[in-house]
Amino acid sequence: MKEDMQFGDTPVEIQATNKTPYIKLDKLAGTIEISGVSIPENTKEFYWQFNRWLSEYSREPAPLTKVKISLMYMNSSSTVVITRMLMLLDELIGMKTVVEIDWYFESDDLEIKEIGQYYKDTMKCKINLMEVDRL
Repeated sequence: MKEDMQFGDTPVEIQATNKTPYIKLDKLAGTIEISGVSIPENTKEFYWQFNRWLSEYSREPAPLTKVKISLMYMNSSSTVVITRMLMLLDELIGMKTVVEIDWYFESDDLEIKEIGQYYKDTMKCKINLMEVDRL
């Protein structure tokens, strides 16, 4: 991919694999969705397109940015990437738009729930913890 690529208004969709999550990024709708499992072999390479889109989006975000995260499992390098993304949303984008995050977790998954609770306790934006039977 080229460093100077522009995403424009076209939604970006990355299909899930057995090691990477489904990702949908929609600038006009102001939505970001990450779901599935995030254990890519090269986290930096996998999330490169996502980070480029987020950087572009941060310049002109929608009036409401709605984030849906429903991960069954994420490795430590994915946690770092997602934490940075949420911090960017909370700080930079949060000054230009309302940010609301729905953090989904399975009722028996205390680890994912605790990660969501940590974000809720430390960030300014609204984070809804959404307990479900199955993701």
